[in-house]
Amino acid sequence: MMIFKFRYVLVFIVSLITHGSLLSQNQITPNPHGGWLIYAGDNKINERVGVHSEAQFRNFLLSNTIHQLLLRPGINYYMSSTSMLSAGYGFIHTHPSNQKVLGVRTLEHRIWQQLILRQPVGEVSIEHRYRLEQRFINDLDANSSIFDNRIRYRFQAMIPIHAVIPSLQGVFINSYNEFFANLGRGTSAEIFDRNRLYFALGYQVSSQMNFQLGYLKQLVNMPSNSTFEVNHNLQISVFYNVDLESMKKTSN
Repeated sequence: MMIFKFRYVLVFIVSLITHGSLLSQNQITPNPHGGWLIYAGDNKINERVGVHSEAQFRNFLLSNTIHQLLLRPGINYYMSSTSMLSAGYGFIHTHPSNQKVLGVRTLEHRIWQQLILRQPVGEVSIEHRYRLEQRFINDLDANSSIFDNRIRYRFQAMIPIHAVIPSLQGVFINSYNEFFANLGRGTSAEIFDRNRLYFALGYQVSSQMNFQLGYLKQLVNMPSNSTFEVNHNLQISVFYNVDLESMKKTSN
């Protein structure tokens, strides 16, 4: 009788394993090509204080990808015309575009702080951005959560084309490289998180608004597989920086 019951248990376990392997075989690897739509703005309320607003829609127009919604509001403190401190909150929802795509569903609540330093070098605008992040990541599939810290450094250069070709007024090139590192991880292999390299052609519509069409190459550390993932993304961005204090003075 005991042998008969054990056979049933064994058949049940084997069927679960087989079913899981079949599911994984039927799933496909996410498309390494993506498309990001981005809006961001830094709006000054007065000489010292401003509001940061940002929304990113990653890969929503593509199939067989990982979709990600990012909302990142914050408060800016302008120390000078070339330096700014910021802090805020981030909401990030990540999920496969459909059930056939490999990937986990996560919901992240993030607190962030950053320092931006700008320096003009002739016609070129150089920017250094240092950012700290405290990440509360919930795995919606496993019903588990982790806390993590991350540091980021971005070096950016904006080059106006009209400095070389005067007829192309308002056209510029934007390029940056951003390095991400995890803090407090258990293994050294997980310290490096990712690196982003970006090139874009932009157009300055006004002193407050510009559009950018760019290419983002992202190298991501995948510690669970001991590999690196490379993905290529087309990025369309709108930046709208309004000085609310100046607008108020003008209306008065």
